[in-house]
Amino acid sequence: MFLSPIFLIAAAVGATIPMFLHLMQSRRKVTRHFPTLRFLKVANKSSSSRVRLENFLLWLLRTLIMLLLGVAFAMPMLRKSTLSWIGNAPRDVAIIIDASASMNYLKNGKPVWDLAVETASGVIEGLNEKDRVCLFSARNQPEALIVEPISDKTEVLTRIKSLAPGSTASRLGPAIEETIKALKKSDENREMEIHIITDNQALPWNGLSADDSSKKSPLAELEKATVFVTLLGVDAPENLAPSGLTIQPSRLQSGVGAKLTTAFSRTGPSGSSTAILTLNGKEAGRRSIKLGDNTAESVEFLIPPLESGIHTGSITTPGDNLAADNSFHFVLNVGKSRPCLVVGEPSDTLFVETALKTGMGNPNATVRVSPADLAKAPLADHSCIILCNALPLSGQALAALDSHVKAGGVLVLFPGTKGSPLDYKALPFLPAFPSTLANVPPTKMRKTITWDKPTHPLIQPLREGSGSPSISLRRYAPMEKIEPGAEILASLGAGEPFLLEKPHGKGKILQFTVAADRSTSDFALSPFFLPLLVQCADYSSPPPLPFIEGTDSLVLNEIVPGLSVAPTITGPGGITIPVRGNTDGLRTIFLVEKLFSPGVYNITLPGESAPRAALAVNTPADEGNLSRIAPGEIPARLGVDSTKVARDITELRRQLEESRVGRTFGEQILWLVLILAAVEFFYANALSRRGASAKDRVELDHSGHIKKEKKTVVA
Repeated sequence: MFLSPIFLIAAAVGATIPMFLHLMQSRRKVTRHFPTLRFLKVANKSSSSRVRLENFLLWLLRTLIMLLLGVAFAMPMLRKSTLSWIGNAPRDVAIIIDASASMNYLKNGKPVWDLAVETASGVIEGLNEKDRVCLFSARNQPEALIVEPISDKTEVLTRIKSLAPGSTASRLGPAIEETIKALKKSDENREMEIHIITDNQALPWNGLSADDSSKKSPLAELEKATVFVTLLGVDAPENLAPSGLTIQPSRLQSGVGAKLTTAFSRTGPSGSSTAILTLNGKEAGRRSIKLGDNTAESVEFLIPPLESGIHTGSITTPGDNLAADNSFHFVLNVGKSRPCLVVGEPSDTLFVETALKTGMGNPNATVRVSPADLAKAPLADHSCIILCNALPLSGQALAALDSHVKAGGVLVLFPGTKGSPLDYKALPFLPAFPSTLANVPPTKMRKTITWDKPTHPLIQPLREGSGSPSISLRRYAPMEKIEPGAEILASLGAGEPFLLEKPHGKGKILQFTVAADRSTSDFALSPFFLPLLVQCADYSSPPPLPFIEGTDSLVLNEIVPGLSVAPTITGPGGITIPVRGNTDGLRTIFLVEKLFSPGVYNITLPGESAPRAALAVNTPADEGNLSRIAPGEIPARLGVDSTKVARDITELRRQLEESRVGRTFGEQILWLVLILAAVEFFYANALSRRGASAKDRVELDHSGHIKKEKKTVVA
């Protein structure tokens, strides 16, 4: 194809000029018949044949120059599209915009998001009247803003400019899949373009990999599609952010302090900074942090004893180019102090009570009752019930324990010498039923505790830095069999259970095979006895979530149990968040959508006059990692070798012009013309230097005698 085909006429006309010039040339002939010059005539004939050949090559060279000069001005172009030879075919364009938190990063004082909106708008404004557009935003889940391609460019521009990045991460894979579904419906006579507009972050590309060569890329289904990826982020991002926190104990009680551990991640060169803990709007702690190049570190804060109720807090780092993750918000629901109820005689419960009072830092952390008085104790006033060699129990006490656990309580059972196998079977909800305590041979007394469920919420905190604990065991309660639904959390080695768990109703039962006193082992004196007891005491019904990551949709019932009527949710800045209810036949599920803004969200329940803090939303922990993706990796990730990657708007425009209009070769042809003109000049000059024929080198008078030899003139 040619951008200016009219110049082809000029090329054709120009190509005839050398022909006319060569035809108009005439050689001066002098006809003289001299016998002595007969040999000169023969030589002249041979020379004339060579001159005609040389003149033909010179004419061909000059004709080619004139022809190429006209073709160059006609601007020939080449397009890969199969539709290019019938003109500019209409196209369907799909735009995917990364709407994650990292798009708020400041580049030259301007958010990358603004550049993304400007880029997407430029793509749309450059389309023709018959072109169509569909639009998707990439977050944790893709959002189809315009599902099927439409030709109303004004509507698409309005949708783009109404978008805003949130506190979510980004996954490009699902958005690309939705794009493929939309473009599959396109007419076969339409060209297709896919635009992915993002920053330089590597995180959105996770899940897109060409490592599995046998797996075909979804984009391969769109053979006619051209993929454009625009990376608008900075080349060397720097960011420091709190990326998560844990609170021990997880269920806070009034008057009891706690420990808060915060993880920090850094992208960029090493450096020092400061982290500030704020509780209820007041500074409660400050720590210095020093991180290396692209590393992570944890810092501990102490939470002072708080009164019962809702408390808000945050961990804040100094401002940088990504303000969205400089603060990590959380909500603490501090309940009234509920001690553990320890059941057993004083000699059996001594070590358990001491460990709990010491570990929780509260002398009132436990209440002890004898097995005979258990039926009269108010079980609901206690965080957990611990039986220490307390069997047998009365039927009334057994029924109370059964109801308490079903309602969501936690029962911890340590064996002893008093209970018989029948006494254990009186508790039909146990994880396993032991026989009488068995003696351990002296050669096998040393047992190493192994964690069968290392990621279990009760076990995981114990494994951190504890190594493999061991105990000296003299007697233990071997299990006949493990009941259905139960699982072994820790073992004594060789498949011998040490700690088992089984759910019962809404609650849980934790069963040990080793006693909690010194009569059968040194377990009560081991360094992990205290933290394990504290974990068990804190292992009641899960506490309210102190924070969540930004999300597209959240089931509100998980935050506020027992909801029957839709509450009112207000986000940061007092903006009301819509709540939608769906009935699944048994209960009503309340959904709150588009929790994109970091901060604390308040809830007002029906009948309540004042809102209360219920939920804290934060940027996902991984989103603060701004490690870059190499542009050269992107074609392999997408599985499309012809993917075009641009680093800014200017480069994208050039790629679009080359793809939509075609690649022109006018400049290259002009360079070729210049080279041929140089060849023509030197070739013509060489011909002139070779001189004329033998006849033309002499001058004759009227009588036929030679007057003098002609001088060769160099053109």
